This record gives sequence, structure tokens and C-alpha cells, in this order.
Amino acid sequence: MLFLETSAEPLTVLPTHRLVAGLGPDGVARLRDRLGELFSVTPADSDQLLAAFGGRADVRGGDGRFGIWTRDGGALLTARRAAFEPLLPAGGPTVRRLDVVLLGVALEQLAGIDPDAVAAGGGVSFTKSAADGVDAVDHARDDVDAVFLLEPTPVASIAAVAAEGDVMPQKSTYFYPKALTGLVLNPHEW
Repeated sequence: MLFLETSAEPLTVLPTHRLVAGLGPDGVARLRDRLGELFSVTPADSDQLLAAFGGRADVRGGDGRFGIWTRDGGALLTARRAAFEPLLPAGGPTVRRLDVVLLGVALEQLAGIDPDAVAAGGGVSFTKSAADGVDAVDHARDDVDAVFLLEPTPVASIAAVAAEGDVMPQKSTYFYPKALTGLVLNPHEW
């Protein structure tokens, strides 16, 4: 367990981008063709995507904005919340608005990637670097066909999810700097 003060000093949360493998050319084409079902889609090149999702400190996140890059090109995506509403999993209002939850729904609906498979390590891997994600697609490293680029999860959303009694989804909170471990152990006895 780690306790953090979130209001006295700024806490940095970085995004964790999703690498999607094993779709093949037909699967990528189907995915790209169906993006409009859930997102407003604006074509973008890799430079635009890296500028938007490459780790700028002024990006606050939480507004349903994503990037996608495939070997056929890329796009800036904005979630159409009304389209997502009937597809969202159970949970409080804050967890249901999280970008990582929206992306999980999109992966399931548009690419047939089950959330349980993602949790077990099937079909989706993770990277902290947008540039590494784009490079993995461009060079077909580890059979990667697409990368979804995310903005960071806002600290206020993390606190709100906890206050509502929910749990943050997998790979949604990459805190920086990382807490040191193993230095001090304090047993708490009742």
C-alpha cells in the first residue's frame, strides 16, 4: 500500500499506451473502417500523433481523446460518449468516464478483443512511450498491428474512483516518480 498526498504537491500520472497485435491486414482494415461507430475521426500523421501524445506536461487527459497508428496511417479520435453509454461496464460514474475504460470497450466492440484476454496478456501489450508504440507498428515488432495512444488519467479522477468505491482498471495509473520499495517496513499491530 502506498499513501500519497495529492493536493500539496502535484502528482504526475503518465499514460500507458496500448499495442494491439495479431489483427493482420484484414483486422486492421475492419478496425479502421469501424472507428466512426464510437469516435469522431480526424486523419493524422505520426508526427501529429507524437506531438499530441508524446508526453507533453500540459496535457490533462480525461476528455476521451486518443490516437491510433497503423501501417496504413493514423487518426486523432474523440469519443462520442453517447455511442459508448450502452456499452460501458458496471461501476460508478467516474470509472465509466475514464479513457482507459472507453478504450477497453472500443477494443472489444471494434476489434473483438475481450477485456479478460487483455488482463491475461492476450492481444494487447503496453508501452509508456508513444514513439516506441509507433515504431513497434512501423517495424511490425512482436506482430504489433496498431497502437492506441492515450492521455494521462487525471489525478482527480483517480481520487473520485476511489471515493466511489471502485477500482482503477489495469494499466491506468503510471505514477512518476515511482515509489521506492523495500527500504522501510513498519508492522502495524492492533
